[in-house]
Amino acid sequence: MPSNVVFRREKISDQLYHDLLNGILAGDFPPLSSLPTETHLVSEYGIPRTTVRSALAQLKDEGFIVSRQGSGTIVTENINGPTVPFTPDESLADLEKCYECRIALEPGIAEIASQQRTKEDIDFLNNHTVTLAGLEGVAAKQSAEDAEFHLRLAEISGNKYFIHIMRSLQPHILFAMNIIKTLPDDMRRQHMRLTLGEHQILVQAIINGDGELARKSMYKHLCNSRRRIFDRS
Repeated sequence: MPSNVVFRREKISDQLYHDLLNGILAGDFPPLSSLPTETHLVSEYGIPRTTVRSALAQLKDEGFIVSRQGSGTIVTENINGPTVPFTPDESLADLEKCYECRIALEPGIAEIASQQRTKEDIDFLNNHTVTLAGLEGVAAKQSAEDAEFHLRLAEISGNKYFIHIMRSLQPHILFAMNIIKTLPDDMRRQHMRLTLGEHQILVQAIINGDGELARKSMYKHLCNSRRRIFDRS
């Protein structure tokens, strides 16, 4: 274990928040569908109702869900919500601009994350690569896990502005991944294998606290991802 790891325990409400957000972005909870009830979440996670409500309140504040009398908690019709000020991607030109933004931003996030990661963050990073490897052939869940990884790096950095921007970019990141899902099976599998390898290098750099390598690895990963999409789309 690196000696300069910061110990900061992730709240259980954060874990529930990430699980629900991941489900919304992956389409497990499509627009206008109901989330599990508070009672169900309390039982499933073994946590107090106040903790469940804290996670739901965060999703509500970000515009992903609303409460409706008699219907429970509903995923909003437009999950872009108030925290996503960007217009939806409608073309490959939009996607190219999104990649320009990410390439300028995310290498710095990765570098800072390598200095701020905690023991719990390291556990998440190790689990991420195992999870991503185990989802080969399950395109929707691969996409959600990949998008969640990039968001979590912003959260690991501890910078609220990075977090806000990356949350705003989630639908746009998934737009790119939806293009990948339309590729022929052999091309899509190759893309995911290459993505996994790039994530593994990036994760190890962050775990080791190597900011320079983390920055370079993220830059290379995003450039490669962009090339794979535009060379074959």
